[in-house]
Amino acid sequence: MSQEAWKAKPGATDRERGKVVLSRGAQRALLRDTWGRRMIEACGLLRGEIDVEGNWCIVAVHPLPNVAESPVYFEFAPEGVLQLELAYPGQIIGVYHSHPKGPYGASGTDRETMRRVNKEQRIPWVWLILCGPFTESLPLAAAAAGDLAAEATCARWLSERLLAYYHDPREGLRQVVVVLEPGSQPAEAERSGQAE
Repeated sequence: MSQEAWKAKPGATDRERGKVVLSRGAQRALLRDTWGRRMIEACGLLRGEIDVEGNWCIVAVHPLPNVAESPVYFEFAPEGVLQLELAYPGQIIGVYHSHPKGPYGASGTDRETMRRVNKEQRIPWVWLILCGPFTESLPLAAAAAGDLAAEATCARWLSERLLAYYHDPREGLRQVVVVLEPGSQPAEAERSGQAE
């Protein structure tokens, strides 16, 4: 479903707009980016589709530079966002960023940005926040190589630290359920996170 069709869906309510489904390749790319930039807020765009049930189905993570280079704030360069929107028309469905030192949850700045984008600009993006602190050691390389125990460790950590939000234009900010897809994903989803 296109973003325009989703926005125009008659009678769509907060409860009908579903969950975030994160492909395995997108999970790996999200962890790789977050751990690679754990001293600042890692950030980027999410690519996929919004299905007919209102679920955000994320197939790829596209890291973008945090031009603020801050551990408590992130900002994209507008040209980076535009470049991805032109490369993948209608497929950018969300934003992610990390909170290296906390808070666990959306900050006041996050909440205001979500309200502005989702309600005022009517852009149906979902917002993922990966909450720190990032002090543990994760077996990212082993998980990427297919080690099932390492994959389980990474998935467990991600399920405990990943939050999703959407600011419904009528009902306000709500937390969205995240489903981590198990198993292997196409190599294209893996490469998208590495190329940016």
